[in-house]
Amino acid sequence: MSPRNKRPRRRRAPAPAPVAWWKRPVTWLLTIVVGAVGAWLGAVLLGMFNQWKPANELAEELAGRGPLVVLDVKHVPYPDEGALDYVYPAGADLARLDADRPADPTVEAGAVDIGRSTWEITLVGTRDEAVEAVDLRPVLVEPCRPPLTGVRDPNESQGASEKLVLVTHVDQANPRMLIEDPGGEDAGAPFFATNKITLPRGEKNVIQVRALSAKQHCRWRLELDYLADGRRQTMVVSAPGDKPFEVTGRADDAAYASIYLNPLNGCRAKDGSTTDRLRITGAEYAQMVRDKRTCPY
Repeated sequence: MSPRNKRPRRRRAPAPAPVAWWKRPVTWLLTIVVGAVGAWLGAVLLGMFNQWKPANELAEELAGRGPLVVLDVKHVPYPDEGALDYVYPAGADLARLDADRPADPTVEAGAVDIGRSTWEITLVGTRDEAVEAVDLRPVLVEPCRPPLTGVRDPNESQGASEKLVLVTHVDQANPRMLIEDPGGEDAGAPFFATNKITLPRGEKNVIQVRALSAKQHCRWRLELDYLADGRRQTMVVSAPGDKPFEVTGRADDAAYASIYLNPLNGCRAKDGSTTDRLRITGAEYAQMVRDKRTCPY
C-alpha cells in the first residue's frame, strides 16, 4: 500500500489529570471527622488536666481562701467503714424505699447512720511552708438525745477498709480522736497526742473520721486546729450544705415504726410473695428475734 492510501491514526484523548488528594471529597469528609474527634479528645484531655492540677496550680487557685482549705467532705456509706444500719426520719417516702434502697441512704434520702458515721475530709494547704494540723475534735451543736426510732434499714457488708481511721465517741464527755488499728499497738490511743498531719502546699490530704454512738442521737461539727503563718488557728468543718454531722445509737427493736429485713434471708411476705424490700413493724421484728427466727412468717 502506497503512503498515499494510509489512513491517519486516531489520537487518543489525553487522560484526565489526577485530582490532588487534598481536593477529593473523601478527604474533606475525613478532615471533618478527624477534626471533630480531635476537638472532642482535646476537650476531654483538658478536663482531665484541669481535674489533676499540679500542686502548685491548685495552691495558687486556693491561695486567697486562707492557709488551709477544705476541698471536699464526703460521706462513706459502706458498712465496714460507715453505718451499721440506717434510720429514715418520720414522713420518709416509703413507696420509694419499698421499691429500692438508695446507694447512700444518708445522702440521698436523709437517713441517719446508726452506731457509727464515717466521713472523708480532703484538706489542702496553700502556704509555701507546710501547714500542720495538730488537733481535731467534735463539738456538739446540742446535747445528745434519745436514739431515733423511724424506719430502720440494714446495711449489708461490702468489704473492709485498709485506711487509717480516726475514731471518736461523740456520746461521751470530751471526745478525742483515737487511732483505729485493730490488733495494732496504737489501737485506741489519742492520735494527736503524739502525731500531727503535715499539709504541703497544694497537695490533697484525706482524713477519714468515724464517729460512734452507742445509745444516743448526737449532732456535731468538727474543729480543726492547725499551725500556719506562725500562729495556731482553728477552722470549723461541717457536713455538705453547712449542716452538722449526725449519728444515732440503736433503739430497742420494738421502738422502731418499721424495719426492713435483710434480703439475704430470702423472707416471704404474708401473702407468700417474695421481695428484696420486705418491711415489717418493729413489734413483729422484736417477736421474730425472741422466737430466734430469721423470717417473720
